[in-house]
Amino acid sequence: MAFFNSTAESPLDGNRYDYAPVVKAPADQAQWAEWSRLEAELTPVLDAAAEAGIVPDLIAYGKATGGWKAKDWRLGKEAVPLEGAAYEGEWEPAKGFPGTRKDTLPRPGSARWASFEVTVPRRQVLWVTFSGGPESMVMVDGEPAPPLPGTGKAAADRRVVTVPLTLEEGSHEVRLKMAGAAGTRLAARIENPWEAVAKSGRWEAAGRPQRFLMLADPLGPGAALELPAGTRDLFERITDLQAGFTSTLVAKELPKPRETRLLLRGAYDQPSGDPLTPGIPGAMGPFPDELPANRLGLARWLTSRENPLVARVLVNRAWQRVFGHGLVRTPEDFGLQGEQATHPELLDWLAVELHDCGWDLRHMLRLMVTSRTFRQSSRWRADLEDPENRLLARGPGHRLDAEVLRDTALWASGLLDPAMGGEGVKPYQPPGLWKALMHPASNTKKYVRDEGERLYRRSLYVYWKRTSPHPMMILFDAPDRESSCVRRSRSSTPLQSLALLNETQRIEMARKLAERLLRERPDDKARLDFLFTLLASRPPDGPERQACTRLLATMRARYAAAEQEALDLLATGDAPRDAGLPAADLAAWTQVAATVLASDVAILLY
Repeated sequence: MAFFNSTAESPLDGNRYDYAPVVKAPADQAQWAEWSRLEAELTPVLDAAAEAGIVPDLIAYGKATGGWKAKDWRLGKEAVPLEGAAYEGEWEPAKGFPGTRKDTLPRPGSARWASFEVTVPRRQVLWVTFSGGPESMVMVDGEPAPPLPGTGKAAADRRVVTVPLTLEEGSHEVRLKMAGAAGTRLAARIENPWEAVAKSGRWEAAGRPQRFLMLADPLGPGAALELPAGTRDLFERITDLQAGFTSTLVAKELPKPRETRLLLRGAYDQPSGDPLTPGIPGAMGPFPDELPANRLGLARWLTSRENPLVARVLVNRAWQRVFGHGLVRTPEDFGLQGEQATHPELLDWLAVELHDCGWDLRHMLRLMVTSRTFRQSSRWRADLEDPENRLLARGPGHRLDAEVLRDTALWASGLLDPAMGGEGVKPYQPPGLWKALMHPASNTKKYVRDEGERLYRRSLYVYWKRTSPHPMMILFDAPDRESSCVRRSRSSTPLQSLALLNETQRIEMARKLAERLLRERPDDKARLDFLFTLLASRPPDGPERQACTRLLATMRARYAAAEQEALDLLATGDAPRDAGLPAADLAAWTQVAATVLASDVAILLY
């Protein structure tokens, strides 16, 4: 326990949306790639500052900018029409500012206003960042501040606006007009780009991008420096990209670890005995002297070749993910009370391979799914006395997990958004679930569904509320995350079939999959072949083809006689309908696609 009692997080977060310690980081892969390219271009600019010998002047200027203050944060009580250039309504204290509040930006066509007072000891530049888009604005003492170059589309996409404010010595009233994507949480903050230098008195205390922004400050010592060509363009690209950064939680070490004692029965308020130092159980041998006695040292010891347990447990979990059961069928217990490995030599080989490949899980998963063991038929064999398939004489057969069920259907329909990173998303769910379970004062009692591409992000990013998880996830045995779960149950209930055939996103995915079939294949036979190839990697067999053909004919006759029913079905979900496809035919194929998506063909691995 002493290894982990040295981090700086608060024991209670107050149910805040963001809380320390955090760092700002690119929000997705595209931002990471662009940020890496821009960082490489910083070197000649930073070298020019070092060669010019102005670092002492930069430090002195940074210290002089540290006396500014912001206070009296207020928020307009009501949303107002977007056209207004001022707010004349009543104000209320903006609890949560500077920072992020629980409420969100209003509907399109309206805005919320915020206000605060800032005092600076000298003429200097401060950066204000707040929720909004290209229709947002900043007013300083009643006059509009110039927008940051290049923030237009980026601000609309990233739901945030960043504006540099050049402020004269003294106090100023700053007002923020926040208008952008509905549902974005209200956030506002004002920052000094010189803050790290002002506090530490060291130029190196700031990161490379921050040092570059300080060099580009038009009021700082770097303004007189002859910087390389293209520096101004680089400055605009970096500031624009940083405006879209998100925050991510980090574990920050304390300068001095907290005192740790043994807790009686784990009760946090009953410490006993002498103070503990970081270490490992004696049964596992001594902790290596060459490793630091902190979390980094513990991680290196856990992953060393002399400690095979972590690698064995990890590859067993990967095997369980692919085959349905691990080589050790008690993945949570590799001790004396756990089961023995069914194939101990294979488990050892996989653990060594994981070490040798540099802990590359993609490599390990590829090995497993391309193996003859995985690719063999899962058909029942009467000649085997192995009903649980412990000897792996048959291929795996099990129902897919809740997240995989959703992602597979999104992928087949062409709706899946493959972007990586970013905050949690809120797809369709029945109204009122959160409100019925939450305390009236909770800041998460109202579920605000996302819109646009965010609805189709991978299930990894679905927002998770432990007291009210997404119903489709729980229905298919996703853990509630109240406690650690190493093995999921796999139930099979009539309610699951009902949900697969009627839930909004399932119908929407079936509708877009039907559009894909009609556009990409010329006739019904080819469309059925394509449908089964997408969902089962094989064409339909005789009975499957016959059942689908009968269903298609029945649905065509039904919707040809009831066009409004077809239109109602095709209006399910936010994804736009292809108006060029006949409504009756599209509705009929939607029902076929929905049926196959809800069948064993799509929900089982076998």
